[in-house]
Amino acid sequence: MRQGKPLLYALALSLLLHLSLLLGPRIELPHWTPEPPLTVAIQTPPPPIAAAPTPRPPRRHISRPAPIPAPAAALITPSAEPLPLPPPAPPPVVQTPEPVAPPAVPTPPVDPRPDFPAHIELVYSVYRGEQGLLLGKTTHTWHVVNNQYLLTSTTEATGLFALFFRGRYIMTSRGEITPDGLKPLSFWIQRGQSAERTEYANFDWAAKIVQYGKSDDLHQAPLADGTQDQLSAMYQLALTAPHTGRVTVALTTGRKLNQYEYRVVGEETIDTPLGKFKTEHIASVKNEQEGDTGDIWLAIDQHYLPVRFKLTTRNGEILDHLISELHFP
Repeated sequence: MRQGKPLLYALALSLLLHLSLLLGPRIELPHWTPEPPLTVAIQTPPPPIAAAPTPRPPRRHISRPAPIPAPAAALITPSAEPLPLPPPAPPPVVQTPEPVAPPAVPTPPVDPRPDFPAHIELVYSVYRGEQGLLLGKTTHTWHVVNNQYLLTSTTEATGLFALFFRGRYIMTSRGEITPDGLKPLSFWIQRGQSAERTEYANFDWAAKIVQYGKSDDLHQAPLADGTQDQLSAMYQLALTAPHTGRVTVALTTGRKLNQYEYRVVGEETIDTPLGKFKTEHIASVKNEQEGDTGDIWLAIDQHYLPVRFKLTTRNGEILDHLISELHFP
């Protein structure tokens, strides 16, 4: 019996539920509309965007000449007779170019005496005093290359005097030859073997300054046009001969710088060991400051070369140089 009670309870509960559904208020349930099925579409990714091409430079438009239209006669049906050929074109006229003058070449300096030898050797016998006591000899050498000259003078004792006077008296002058004659650049003089008796002169023509003296006692002075040294002065007179009236020369001995004036004595014929020479005799006007005088004889028929020169010092001593040899090597 105890087991049948639950069954009764269940039946009663089921009956009550059915009665409430039949007799109770009607409950409206929400209306459900089924959604359409989901459609999945697989899309292919778009192709990558290509980089914009580099713009090419615009092409240059070369205008071509328009075609020449055919003449009207060509559009007409030709007749049975052939057309006459045009006359041949005349040959082109070739003009001969006018000759072009070559570029001007600078003219080299003209020597004042073009016939003056380029190489000379002169040997002088040196005498002392009026009695003509032979002391020694002096040799001059003259060389010219490309308008550059080198002039040297060497004096040495000979005979018995060589035992008492040793050493040599040397002068050297170097410079240029110009249309006005010699233009010294340097001068050097050595009196004996002692270095203390050596002087020189440098000519700075650009700065117009001459420097002279010993290495430890130099002097400087303005450089006038035409200034010569003791050696070049004689050959300057030879290159500029013949002379008239008076000639003034600024001259340095390496020890001093002074103005020297010469006067033309005239033509004289002198005797030498080489024979007679017709000469132009030039004598220096006495320089009160120096006290020395000098005479030069230029051989007219031998390019006015000095064939004799004599120096008289303030003490009255005379040194006479007379030509004994003359060579043109």
